[in-house]
Amino acid sequence: MTDTPLAGLRALVADDNPINLQIIDTFLKRLGLEPHLVEDGRQAVDAWAPGRFDILCFDIAMPELDGIGALGQIQTRARALVVPMTPALAITANAQPHQLQSYRDAGFDDHLAKPVSRADLARAISGAIRGAI
Repeated sequence: MTDTPLAGLRALVADDNPINLQIIDTFLKRLGLEPHLVEDGRQAVDAWAPGRFDILCFDIAMPELDGIGALGQIQTRARALVVPMTPALAITANAQPHQLQSYRDAGFDDHLAKPVSRADLARAISGAIRGAI
């Protein structure tokens, strides 16, 4: 395992593009995180449970259930269970100012514009985790 401040954190990653999933998986593992990969928002909602993940990394544009919808359903479950919400990052090619505001309004802690770099991913995860403490 990599000795970084993020080592051992568990990440739920949802993206419908297998190449994007592979890239983020590689970056997360190199940062010492333990990624759990799913291919759409529905699978992300099904995979989430209180305390199971330390960070959520969701693509915004996915078929079936997009990242905003998946986060909304997880937030509803967290509220119903009276547990803290897992910090969340929006990972998207759609990064215009009005879009970024809609991600914040939906409850994402930060966003990453595609293509994602490992350094930006580490910075965003660190910031989201610090913000949740």
